[in-house]
This record gives sequence, structure tokens and C-alpha cells, in this order.
Amino acid sequence: MSETEIVEVTPESRRDAKRNERKKMRKHTKSLAAVIAVGGLLLAGCGGGDDAATDTATETTAEETAAEETAAEETTEEVVEEETVEEAECVPAHEGLETVEAGYLTVAAYEYPPFSAIDGERLSGAEGEILHEIAALECLEIKVQPGAAAAMIPSIESGRADTTLGSWYRTAEREQIVRLSDPVIIDQLTLISVEGVDSVEGMVGKKVGSTLGFLWNEDLEALLGGDLSLYENTQALYADLASGRIDVVVDTYPSGQAALENTPIEGAQFKVPAPDDRVVSTTKPGQTNFPVNLDNEGLQTAINENLATLRADGTLVSIVEEWGFSPTSVEETEPNLL
Repeated sequence: MSETEIVEVTPESRRDAKRNERKKMRKHTKSLAAVIAVGGLLLAGCGGGDDAATDTATETTAEETAAEETAAEETTEEVVEEETVEEAECVPAHEGLETVEAGYLTVAAYEYPPFSAIDGERLSGAEGEILHEIAALECLEIKVQPGAAAAMIPSIESGRADTTLGSWYRTAEREQIVRLSDPVIIDQLTLISVEGVDSVEGMVGKKVGSTLGFLWNEDLEALLGGDLSLYENTQALYADLASGRIDVVVDTYPSGQAALENTPIEGAQFKVPAPDDRVVSTTKPGQTNFPVNLDNEGLQTAINENLATLRADGTLVSIVEEWGFSPTSVEETEPNLL
């Protein structure tokens, strides 16, 4: 057997390894199955038989056994080499990082797709995938701490979890009780229409719809007056856009993408309007973040620097596009507080 080379695992190679984890698991299973199969053949060759037949076949059996042992050795070597790489010491992007539990990034999580979802012991959704990437850069495993939305920030404040996810905006009030990370996803106001309306001014004089609860509704009411209709749910909102009862929908990019899957509208266009002081959400959009405990400045720094790394290498764009967000939602932006 040849000498196995010890390979240092860098943060970048660990991220690649995470993406290929299932593929490697399948490969290991096949390799181990091959070893077991060879072992089975060797055991089968040990059964009793006619003495004369055994004498005449001694030379052939010895040759076959040698070939089988060689095959088993080569297969085992492949498995050991792969496992050696996996088990080599990982080099975290930030040494000495303090977390609630050593070796883990404990994440308070709740279901809020497409930002966050829980898939067994794994996080999903755009922010969930980003946190897995950050954990890999720090040689940490994700530990999911599920709960209700109302329990997320208190879990960070009390030190029961390292961070949380699920479209938590950077707000002045929140900054008083937790450390806020740099912006993760910009929750952009988006205009959806067949005409391709692409500005706040372009909505004036048209029938516009929005869903109850959005921060921009008050500004839109002042701007549009009776031309603005507020809906209790997106299904009715997009049904009216499809029928022509309204001309423009004001929504977020991922919400609009999901709605059009259920209510396809031929020719519908998505436009992020330029900043306009008449609608504050265009100048100061909601910015999601990964908050941490007030006493853990090191983790805040690590998250911020890892976000910059993932933004620079294109990982953030790749993740959010898979979850229906615009690539502009993860562009570098000046942090704000709502």
C-alpha cells in the first residue's frame, strides 16, 4: 500500500467537501461494499469439498486468492485516503471563536421560507444555506435549535443560541439587545407588472395593489390615495393583477416569484425601483442579519468577514438565486437601522 499523504483542509476545501458530502457518502458505501464482497468470496473459498478436487485446484485457488487480496487492499486504500482527507485538521477562518457549544454553531430556527426552513437536523432556505457555508468556514457543525418566531431573539439575548435566521431586520430597537451582523439579504421593494413599471413615479395614475402589513403601505397611501388597494393575502392580490383589475403589484422579489408559480401571468416583469424619498422603503430597505449575543463580538466579526468572503466568491448570489431572490439582494450595501 502506498504512503497516504496528509492534506491540510482549508476553509475553501471544507466548503467544497460539504457540497459533495452526499456524493462521497455514496462512494464510500460502494467501496466498502466492494471490500465486503471480496471478503465474502474469500470466506466462500474456505468451505469443505472433495479432497482430490482440492488437490488439483490448489495452484488456481492460490492465484485467485492473491488477486482478490490485492483488489481488497487497493479498494481499502482508496477508502482510507478519502477518510484521511476528511479527518485532517480543519483550519478555521477565525481561531479561538467562542460558541455556545464547542465545535458547533447553535442556530435558533423557525420556518419562514424562503429565508429559513428546517430539514431534519439541517437548515434550509436562503439564510440557512448561507449559515451552513459560514459554519464550514469556521470548521463548525450546525446545531438546529427549533422554536417559535417569538423565541428567536430572546434565545440569542440569553445565550442559549449563537445566532438565528428568518429575515430578522436590522433595527435600532433590536440593536439595544443583540449585536447585529452586516446585512445578509436586502428585502427589496419590487414592482411586478405586465407593462414593466420600474419607478415610484411610474405607479402614479395606475391601480396598485399591496399586501397588508408591509412597511411601505403608509407611504404608498400618501402617494397614490384611492388608487392603492390593500389585500389580506397574495393569492387575491395576484389574481387581480392577472385579471387586469390592478396594474401593478408592490411586493418583495421572492414573494412575487412564489406567487407567480401559483398564478402564472404572461409577460409579468419584476423591477426594483430606484430610490425615491416619497417611499422610504426604496431608500432604506429592510436588511436581514444574523444577530449574536452582546458579549460575543468575536462571532459578530467572524460572521461579517465570512459574509464578505462568500459575497466576493459568488456563493451568496448562487444561493439566493436558487431560492427565488434577485442577485441584487445580496450586493454590498451600507448597513442601516429601521
